[in-house]
Amino acid sequence: MNLLRRIACLPGLRAVLLRPAVRRRVAGVLALRFLAVAWCTDAPLRFLADELVLARGRARSHRLRDGRSVTIVHGRDTQAFDEIFRGGEYEPPGELAARLGAVRRIVDVGGNVGLFAAWAVGRWPGAHVISIEPDPDNLAPFRSWLSASGTRAVELIEACALTHAGNAVPAGGSGAGSSFVESVVGGVRGIDLFEHLDGVDLLKIDIEGGEWPLLADDRLRELHDLALVMEYHRRGAPSLPAYDAARDLLTAAGFEIRGHRPNHWGHGVLWASKGAA
Repeated sequence: MNLLRRIACLPGLRAVLLRPAVRRRVAGVLALRFLAVAWCTDAPLRFLADELVLARGRARSHRLRDGRSVTIVHGRDTQAFDEIFRGGEYEPPGELAARLGAVRRIVDVGGNVGLFAAWAVGRWPGAHVISIEPDPDNLAPFRSWLSASGTRAVELIEACALTHAGNAVPAGGSGAGSSFVESVVGGVRGIDLFEHLDGVDLLKIDIEGGEWPLLADDRLRELHDLALVMEYHRRGAPSLPAYDAARDLLTAAGFEIRGHRPNHWGHGVLWASKGAA
């Protein structure tokens, strides 16, 4: 996917790719590419049938070849499935891999339908994962996965992560992909993220622009011996480029940047850590 984005940035090609007919054709090709994740499951034909016809827009659970299970909403979550399980989206970079060899406690901010949690408990057997997710469209599939997998290693908190407890409302609409902002009325339950970070080895954040208040909180400086992986977004960034804003906030809080993978749309994934190796 990143290769395609780099190609799309070549002079003269961007204008061609933005034509509606071309965009529709490219989207169709990419959809077929993501169906390759079917072969990660122990019943790929069933997965393909669900993705193409039988379960579009509905949640289904699938068992992977290694025995783990995942639950996705077909037609919506296949790309995330591909990025996490085939693309290694959250595999630690080399210099952090040894440090994260014995992770015991993970906080997953933006749990979505549980794909990261499913990957993490396979990557670090024995780890306990706290997943924080507020979106009802994601919570139902997440609960289905918990039931189908039978895992006791994952705790689901049905709330959004804020800098203090309270209510929150969607920023720019509800549904998958929305971030949440703090509000004094209405919305969904919000929790103070920093009350859940004691003893955490790995903090993962992917909340579509809701990360910026968390990164700006002074309490981030007080955390020790912590690795962090996050997807940063242009939305809500205090300055652009968004990567520079994320880097500056993290280094001000005492983190060292350990890895960075941009996606050429102004977003990207970065790894950082602080404290003893």
